[in-house]
Amino acid sequence: MRGNMYDNYIFDLYGTLVDIHTNESKASLWKYMAGYMALQGASYTGPELRKRYRALIGAQRLERHEKYVTQFPRLSPDEIEVDLSQVFSGLYSEKGITSTPQMLADWALMYRTLSLQHLRLFEGAEALLSELRHLGKRVYLLSNAQRLFTEPELRHLGIYDLFDDVLISSDIGFMKPSPRFYGALLKKHKLAPKASVMVGNDWQADAWGAYNCGLASMYVHTAQSPEVTGQLPPDCRHLQTISDVLSP
Repeated sequence: MRGNMYDNYIFDLYGTLVDIHTNESKASLWKYMAGYMALQGASYTGPELRKRYRALIGAQRLERHEKYVTQFPRLSPDEIEVDLSQVFSGLYSEKGITSTPQMLADWALMYRTLSLQHLRLFEGAEALLSELRHLGKRVYLLSNAQRLFTEPELRHLGIYDLFDDVLISSDIGFMKPSPRFYGALLKKHKLAPKASVMVGNDWQADAWGAYNCGLASMYVHTAQSPEVTGQLPPDCRHLQTISDVLSP
C-alpha cells in the first residue's frame, strides 16, 4: 500500500514532524537549574545537579529492566524508557523537599526552555496531518519522549488535537524500537498492522521497529536522523520530505 491507501498513520515526532535542537550539556543550563532549585530550598551546585540527574536516570533504567526482565527474558536495556518526572522528584527528595506535580511540570518547562535551541514544524507537517484527518484516516503519535516536555510543545505548535491519540514512551515504560511500545498502540486501538504505516526519521527505531511488528513504514531523512548503517526494510518507502506521505 502507498499514499492514502492506509487506514492508520502512525507518526514519530522529533526529527519527523518537528525540527528540534537542544543542548543539555552546556554548563549554564545546570547552573541556572541549580539556582532555580536553590530558591525552592533544594541546594545543588551546577555540576552536582548534572551528576545526580544522570545517576538517577541510570538507576531508574536499571531498576525497570530488573523488574521487567522476569516477564520478558529477552528484554534489552535499550528498550527501557525512564520517566523524568520521577527523576525530578528524586532530585528534590535528596534535599529533603517533597515535590508536587506542579513543581515537576515547572521544572520540566524551565529545563526545556533553557536547553532549547530551536523548535518548529517541518514545512508541510501540519497540512499533512490535517489532510489525513480530512480523508478520514486515523492519525497517531508514537514518540520516544517525555510527557512533561512533549505535550506542552505539541500544544504550542498547534498539532496536539490533530492526533487521534498520543502515546509517549515515558508513559509506557518502553521506547522504540521495542515491540512492547508498538504493541501498546496496536492493542489499545485494535489496529490491523497491514492497514497501518509508521512514518519516521530513524531507520532502526521507526522503520525496523515497525517491520518487526508487521507494519509497513515510510522513512524520511532529516538533520536529526541517526546515521543509516544498514538496509531499510523491504517494505519501507523512502520519502524526500514529510509532504510526500500522500504522494503516489
